[in-house]
Amino acid sequence: MDGQKPGGSDLLSAAVRFPEARVRDKLPGIIQLRRTLHAIPELGLDLPQTAAVVEAELRALGLRPHRVGSGMWVDIGERGPRVAIRADMDALPLQELTGLPHASRFPGRMHACGHDAHTACLLGAAGLLAEEAASLPFRARLIFQAGEEGCFGARPLIEAGVLEGVAAIVGGHVGAVSCELEPGQAGFLHGPMMASSDRFRGVFIGSGGHASEPHRTPDPVTALAEFVLALNGMRARELDQTRPAVVSVCSVRAGEAFNVIPERSEFKGTARCIHRDVRAVLAERIGAIAQGIARMHGLELDYQWIEGYPPVVNDVRASTAAAEAARDALGAGRVTLLDRPSMGGEDFAFYLEKVPGCYWFLNTAAPERGIGQPNHSPRFEVDEQQLWALTAVNLAAAERLAVEFGQED
Repeated sequence: MDGQKPGGSDLLSAAVRFPEARVRDKLPGIIQLRRTLHAIPELGLDLPQTAAVVEAELRALGLRPHRVGSGMWVDIGERGPRVAIRADMDALPLQELTGLPHASRFPGRMHACGHDAHTACLLGAAGLLAEEAASLPFRARLIFQAGEEGCFGARPLIEAGVLEGVAAIVGGHVGAVSCELEPGQAGFLHGPMMASSDRFRGVFIGSGGHASEPHRTPDPVTALAEFVLALNGMRARELDQTRPAVVSVCSVRAGEAFNVIPERSEFKGTARCIHRDVRAVLAERIGAIAQGIARMHGLELDYQWIEGYPPVVNDVRASTAAAEAARDALGAGRVTLLDRPSMGGEDFAFYLEKVPGCYWFLNTAAPERGIGQPNHSPRFEVDEQQLWALTAVNLAAAERLAVEFGQED
């Protein structure tokens, strides 16, 4: 950072514009908002109550959000480079088992991944930014996104122009998201941070028959068993073992009787990796293996590859700058560089395909208080006292990214 970019010296003079004490002043409000949102979890792209809470909070700050369905963005600041901060808002189809006073009021729905915390923290950031809107040397675009959990919610926002004029983007994720992090630590990774999240499904189709006469009936159960084992062999023997990939068959279904060879057997699974060429191999080979086994057993195959999110790949300059900002905001002891990516998926990947940026993790577990269940658990909870760090790091990183990547529109 040479300080020669437009506005660079201004920005560098205030490396931590919102220090810990100031962000902690907002923590009670952040916690209250998080609990409000936690109690009203909504799924997918349609989040009417959640969006109403977010929009009301933004308008109470004198801001004018731009709506795209249940998603929205809002701009704060009058000059300088524009940097985006993104939070996701949707929940999961789980029955909550935490027993908390602010537990979900909707049966079968739960904020089990921390998106309520992401949203509340970004609203806290909006309050801090709004207090200095006239004097900020950069412009912040705050993105509140629906449909992260498998519904491609980033796409409609991108299509609507959310990244126009954006120099870089940052986002963080809370929870026990990396075994490399201690409670309270922030983790960064240069390059691939999270995996692709493709899916596959299929049906081996025969004719059905009596279990005592397997020679008269193509057996889809045997085919399914061989398919599962073949995928394990493919993963172990055909792929470069230094390049991470996961292939899991997670659902199988075939027959109901003790003495009937069923007409069909069904499977569903997921394939994850962090390299584009490996992704292409998985997309081709899983289907080819299923087709080969079907032919060998005289079965028909109905197969579908369902493309999911691409890998989350951090720009190295962006992740380096964001990690430096995190050290300034939290202290060097609370920031670490991770050794390996998560094999979970995230549609933050779509933003990173368009603009440079950084996605990072914050461990919000507190084992001494029984807070440590993994994300997507029906007993998932976050240590709310650590949420100020998500706000502080995203703000500090946004300002540092403005220095690193920003040019005036």
